[in-house]
Amino acid sequence: MLSVAGVRSASGAANYFAKDDYYTVEGSSEISAWGGEGADAIGLSGEVSKDAFEGVLNGILPSGEAVAQVENRRAGYDLTFSMPKSASVMAYVAGDKRVLAANMAAVQKTMAWVEKNLAEGRRDVEGRKVPVQTGNLVYALFQHDTSRALDPQAHIHAVIANLTRMPDGKWQALHADKIWSHNSIIGSIYHAFLRAGLEQIGYQLDLKGKHGTFEIAGVPKAVVEEYSQRREEILDRATQLGIKSPEGLREITKRSRDPKLDVEDRAALKQDWIDRAAALGFNGKDLMAAAEARAGMMQPEGTLERGYRAIADAIEGARDRLGSLMRPRDPLVDNALARAVKSPGEARAQLAVASAVRILSEREAAWPVALLSKTALDLGLKGVTVDMIEKRIDRLVENRQLIPGIATAADRTGRMVTTQEALRTEEKILGAVEEGKGRAEPIIAPADAPQRLQDAAALPLNPGQLAAATVILSSADRTVSIQGVAGAGKSTMLQAVSRVAEAEGRTITGLAFQNKMVADLGEGAGIKAQTIASFVLENERFIEERGTQRFDTAREKLGGTMLVVDETSMVSSNDMLKLHQISAALGVDKLVLVGDRQQLSSIDAGKAFAMIQAGGGTMARMDQNIRQRTDQLRTVAALANIGKAGAAMKVLGDHVVEASEPAAAAADMWLALDPAEREQTAVFASGRDARAIINSAIQDGLIAEGSVKGVAIHLTVYERVNTTREELRYASTYRAGQTLEVGRGGAQDIGLAGGRYDVLKVHSNGKIELSDGRRKIRFDPQKLSPTEQRDRLQLSEKKDLQLREGDRIRWTANDKERGLHNAALARIIGGDTDGVRVETADKGVLTLGLGDPMLSRLDLAYSLNMHMAQGITTDKAITVMSAHERNLSNQRLFNVGVTRVRDELTMIVDDREKLERQLDMNPGNKTSALETLGRLDIDGKKGPGAQPREKFDPGPIDGVDLSDLPPLPTDLPPLPDSAAPAPTARDPKPPPDLKPDRGDPLPPLPERSLGLDL
Repeated sequence: MLSVAGVRSASGAANYFAKDDYYTVEGSSEISAWGGEGADAIGLSGEVSKDAFEGVLNGILPSGEAVAQVENRRAGYDLTFSMPKSASVMAYVAGDKRVLAANMAAVQKTMAWVEKNLAEGRRDVEGRKVPVQTGNLVYALFQHDTSRALDPQAHIHAVIANLTRMPDGKWQALHADKIWSHNSIIGSIYHAFLRAGLEQIGYQLDLKGKHGTFEIAGVPKAVVEEYSQRREEILDRATQLGIKSPEGLREITKRSRDPKLDVEDRAALKQDWIDRAAALGFNGKDLMAAAEARAGMMQPEGTLERGYRAIADAIEGARDRLGSLMRPRDPLVDNALARAVKSPGEARAQLAVASAVRILSEREAAWPVALLSKTALDLGLKGVTVDMIEKRIDRLVENRQLIPGIATAADRTGRMVTTQEALRTEEKILGAVEEGKGRAEPIIAPADAPQRLQDAAALPLNPGQLAAATVILSSADRTVSIQGVAGAGKSTMLQAVSRVAEAEGRTITGLAFQNKMVADLGEGAGIKAQTIASFVLENERFIEERGTQRFDTAREKLGGTMLVVDETSMVSSNDMLKLHQISAALGVDKLVLVGDRQQLSSIDAGKAFAMIQAGGGTMARMDQNIRQRTDQLRTVAALANIGKAGAAMKVLGDHVVEASEPAAAAADMWLALDPAEREQTAVFASGRDARAIINSAIQDGLIAEGSVKGVAIHLTVYERVNTTREELRYASTYRAGQTLEVGRGGAQDIGLAGGRYDVLKVHSNGKIELSDGRRKIRFDPQKLSPTEQRDRLQLSEKKDLQLREGDRIRWTANDKERGLHNAALARIIGGDTDGVRVETADKGVLTLGLGDPMLSRLDLAYSLNMHMAQGITTDKAITVMSAHERNLSNQRLFNVGVTRVRDELTMIVDDREKLERQLDMNPGNKTSALETLGRLDIDGKKGPGAQPREKFDPGPIDGVDLSDLPPLPTDLPPLPDSAAPAPTARDPKPPPDLKPDRGDPLPPLPERSLGLDL
């Protein structure tokens, strides 16, 4: 494990790390050493003295030169590398000093990588501070042996002084941004070096998760737990709070940290460790002896190892080569014959990088090389270290299988790469958009559109809505994009479009990301819809298939229709390409893309909606927010829409509340409301952990007050584990107690039929033992094809849930026949031996038998996370965001959280100032291959609010006189100038004599009700 912290006080650090008697106490295994090319340059080597250490932390070189002497200067940075508990047990209980040597070697190699890749200073370039790579650090290593709870815990502090030598020879302050931002890759590099070192001295390892963590095989779990008092305290606290994420665990660790205790009689302390292990029947001697034998320790030093180790390596190498020949064809590794002549380490490095590319490609179109390296290392393949990984990445770049991006000196993420597949996908999407220009038949003439639309609209359309609707109905281009901010009334606009189109004999089909959005599209816009996934599954064969009866039937069905895609920002690049290819193949007349590029993007790779806008597609804008009904919330929404989250939080003022435990505080705040206000108030959380805490706390509160009552209904429900398809090819992804779900077609590669399988055991040889309830099945996940996607594998975890009468729930799967949609809300109205009765969102009552599969596909719904909230409207809301959830502290999630609300919003946060900084620094943007290569500017330098460089021509609506629009109320205050996005030259807009609408907000739109009146 790695942790990074700032060192504020030079004298304090010197007293803690380098106190005069620290290394002379009898029985101490503490050692120290200088490291880094910078240390060599100023003559520091060997053991660390207190005076020299304090001097460099103060910026004073041994020569007396003072460096970066500014007020409140940071003394340095502390990187703490901690061994797994089992390794500490073998070092201190079993007495295997080789383990400590392997750990020190791993830290030294890791720090050499940090120095080479992350050491930077800054210089002035035209008034700006620009990072410059220096390749040198001054640091001291301190090896310690105890945890804060005085358990055996070998860890090494690498304390980096805040100075570095610039290329011109001048010493100045270290620019540590990359060290902070690359802390996770540093940890992965360390774990890989340590794994390799321990394997070299004969230990076998058990991987313990997806991030390369491990324990030494053979150290009993009871012994590890005996010496994990501090860890158990943290996990107990996390369990109480319902926290599972690494960020949450780190925050608990930091907040619950006690000062480290000193122990004078270290020999007595170590004897206590040995005695406690002996009481559990373990002394580690046999395990150490087996490791020594396995490593061939009996061979004379300097001779060729011909013993057990050599034989074992030969057998293992042969097995690896044979296994590589039998694995499914992988386009990202050498062919079988070439792979067979590689060393085992090189062959495994190829497999690791290939898997890492696929894991990352599923979520992003491009990624930093450091992240690619980390992902490959975290797979934990034997003997694979960062040097092997970087060598393989360089080879893939040379072969153009990976394409390097355009990086700048100020880019904190470092070098970026993308793939040929991602680049081709994006090029094809833009090509399809261009090919569709002039291919559609206008439904009505532009001059007829305004009056026809106003006559058809349920509510008066404002200029933005009218312009968008006119472009849809009158454009001759197949692909049309409608960019509408949150609350712009897109569903009201689409309802008018649908009525006019149907009056002209046109068929409209809606598409949406999930079934709840499908239902909303039908309810709000009157458009019959289906999910994008089901539409693609039904029709993607026709991208290639021609001349068959099936093709003719499909073309007859879809030819001349209009496809309307709602919340298009959530559509991946792969799905966007397929929608365009299907539309062209089957004669779809128009593909209308509706959404907001500033809100949440696709879970999978790409940001196709924003890319199409930036790439020159025909587009209309709807920039007027008609949802918010207060000046404050209108301003907040406007600022959020241009990426100024920090400023938006300042506008909220006292409506931003700080709490040490925000999720619990949000539950208390909601419970304090009277019943009528509760029905109007939604609770939104940035992530899964906070949502779980809020749901549990609210349920407990409602039970206590009697609002939720009756005998508890005990259910076992399934929560999806967030894994990519490629990760399912590795045994370390699986855990006993999980469930593997296989799609209807089965997984032919591993011989599994469609269905649900319990994970019974993960074997040390990489095999997974399953049960289908009747028989046990063992399979090798590595036999899963790296290129197959149709088997639809999903890993889930079981969770116990207790429900009572009155509990609010949401579905986590679909049952279309009964109208139960994923993410839709319902309420428990009773339960008995016959089953569970629920009231659905449409007020229908349904009884689910106790064996009904949908009873395992639900969860509490007092709180929703931001991904569930997109598309929802509510009068009031309590929104929770935490600065410690760094990945979830981004502008897109913030935008969704603050724009759902009409009247009143309260934010509960853990650290307001820190959260504001993080939000302003983290736009939450997805990557694009074209943008990474510098061929298209999608998000621009200003983040999600920046306008695309490309200009758009409204084409057929030119010359339309919109001045005949019926007047709307006009007392809304103007938005701040900085919050008003300037229309592009090709955006549809009213003529100069028509003033923008400033009227009272329109009545509540029917399109997306939260359903809080259940």
